[in-house]
This record gives sequence, structure tokens and C-alpha cells, in this order.
Amino acid sequence: MTRRGVQRLLALVLALAVVSVAPTVAANVAGGRAHAPAGWAVPVLAGYAAVLVVLLLQALRPAGPAARAGGVTGPVWALVVLGDLALATFPLVSRGPEDDVPWVLSLSPVTVGAGAVAVSSLWGALVLTGVHLLLRLALQTSGVWTVPTDVAALEAIGLVVIAIAASVAVLAVRGSALQLETARSAAERAAAEAAAAEAVERENSRWDGIVHDDVLASLSLTAHARDEGDRARARLAAGRALTSVAREADGEAGATGPVLVADAVRRLGDAVLTQHPAADLQLAPGRTEALLSAEVLEALQAATVEACRNALRHGARQGVPPALRVRVRTSPEPGPLGPTDAGRLPGRLSVEVRDDGVGFDTRRSSPRLGLAVSVRRRAAVVGGRALVRSAPGVGTVVLLSVPLTAAGVRA
Repeated sequence: MTRRGVQRLLALVLALAVVSVAPTVAANVAGGRAHAPAGWAVPVLAGYAAVLVVLLLQALRPAGPAARAGGVTGPVWALVVLGDLALATFPLVSRGPEDDVPWVLSLSPVTVGAGAVAVSSLWGALVLTGVHLLLRLALQTSGVWTVPTDVAALEAIGLVVIAIAASVAVLAVRGSALQLETARSAAERAAAEAAAAEAVERENSRWDGIVHDDVLASLSLTAHARDEGDRARARLAAGRALTSVAREADGEAGATGPVLVADAVRRLGDAVLTQHPAADLQLAPGRTEALLSAEVLEALQAATVEACRNALRHGARQGVPPALRVRVRTSPEPGPLGPTDAGRLPGRLSVEVRDDGVGFDTRRSSPRLGLAVSVRRRAAVVGGRALVRSAPGVGTVVLLSVPLTAAGVRA
């Protein structure tokens, strides 16, 4: 329960407390046992009626941005002041000694309970209760109404018990609400920090990919250029690297809307053929009604291109590029989908890049930078998976997969 909820609950409890004494007051007034002039009784009762209306409004008002957490404080203090003021002035207006208990004393539990709500400590509640007990003592010693000492003592003890119980309960509820709001704030901060960290990780992943795939690649071509053809390819690679860096710095990394699976598969195929025109390309769009976010597609396409580039760069046998086969398909999520999963996890888009090159030992402690940065990390930051299988002399297989979203659902 939030602090606003606590305030609404306390307002409702105090409103019910005021209502609970209404029958006693009404019976005394109707039976002619008021023993106080109407000029005094009417303002007192009107004051309680007004406070009751305000408390009910506070209790029934729906929570919202405009609701104030401390809106019940004024009515609560009004109950305390009204109860003490009525008790203090009653002997001054009473028409004579009372045989029955004055109805003004029936307001004492309400006054004491309101005092426990008004202050934020048990000692404060006891101080307000002590003030009220002194006013009751003054009433009893004024001659307007007297009771035996033992009865007065029992009534005083009862009011103290009410004050202690009410104060402990109120402090416990407020403490629980504060702990809940503290925990909620901490969770919101943690979520915000996690989202910020994820955004930073994705940004770093894009930059690292650009540095490795474009900048370092162009530098490598330049360093190994042997003829005019090599130098021309190096210049083109450098131009692409500069364009990639400029677009990323200007925030123009690509489209932001979701892409249909059929379009995503086509773009992946075009990217593979641009990198390796002789690749054996197998496209099976499958779930054409599903969507892929632009960010996920960008990461998957970059990882696929880097996997193809690694195959050509590192898999050649005696200078002959390896044969490359790329398979793009959709697959369902493992396990049955529950009722709450409908339209949320329709499957995954998978890419398999397989070459028959020289391969390498995946157990080595220093994996290739391209596989670590441009393949595995790019897939991971968008919720995808990357698996690399290879062995010396048998080629390499890179398996990539990313989650799809049902049509009509925006990730």
C-alpha cells in the first residue's frame, strides 16, 4: 500500500469513528439530555459534520497525480481540536449538574484516536492523550459531572490503551507503506539503470562492430594492397568505413520500424550475395506474418556478413576461397506456448553460415575478434544467440538466431 493509500484508509477509519458516536449524541439530544444551549451544541455538531464530509471525500477520492499524500492531515487535527475545545468549554455552558454521562464525553475515543493519527510518534500521541485527560479531569472537578475515582481511572486507562493501540497500528501501516515505496523506488532505479546499461552496451556493440568490420577491414586492405586493384578496393572500403562512422555519429543507423520476415530474409540474402556472390543461398521465410525489429535485423545482418567475411578471410585453402552455404529460415520456439504467450513469441529467425575451409580449434583461449565482437556480441545485445562450431580441416559453422514478434505487436 502506498502512502496515499494509507491516508485514504486512515480517513475512512476516522470517518467511521465519527459516525459510530452519532447514535449516542442523537439519543441524548432527542431525549432532552443535552444540558447545553443550542448556541453551543449546534456549532460543535456542525463542525464534526463538516469534518466527516471532508474525511469521506478524502477516503473515496480516487488516487491520481492531483491527490496529495498529506491531504488528510487537516481534518485529523480538526478532530483533535474540536474534541478538546468541546470538552474545555462544556463546563462553561452546562445548565447544571448532570445525572447522566454528558454526550461530549462520548467524543473522547475519536479525539484520542485522531491524535494518534495526527502525530508521527507514540510519545506525541501520549502527549495529546494526556492533554485530553486533563480536560476530562477539569470537567469532573467542575461540579458539572462527577464519577467515582476508580471509574475515572479506568476510563483514563482505557483512553491511554486506545491511544497506544491506534498509534502502534498507524505507525506500522505507515512504516510498511514507506518500505514498499522505498523498495518500489529502488526497483524503478534499478530498472532504469539496467535499461541505460543495455542501451550503452548496444551502442558500444554497434561502434565496436563498425570499428572491426569497416575501419579495421579497410586498414587491413590498405596494408596488404599489392596492385592498383587492391588499392581501389581499399579506397572503397575506406569510403564505406567513413560513411558508417558518419551515419552512426549522426544517429542515422537505419530504419526504426518493424520489418516483415519476408523482407528481412530478402535483405539478409542481398547482404550475403554482396559479400560472396558465389554463395549457395537457401532462403525459407516460413512465418511471413511475423515481424522483426529494425534494430534486431541490423544486428543479425551485420553478424551474418561478418561470419561470411571470416569464412573468406580465414578459411581459404592454399589461396582458394572456401565454398560457402548460407541458410536462412524461421523456426518455432521450443516447447508449447501458453495462453499468455499468444502473439508474443511466434518463433525465431535463424541463419546458418557454413564453409568447407580450413577451420580452427574453438577450444583456444583467444577466439577471433570478429567472432567475439561482430558475431556473438551483436547477437547477444538484441536477445539473440550465436553458436560457432569448427575444427581444423573440417570447416566452420556459425549458427545465429533472433526472436520474432507476432504481427500487430511492437517489440
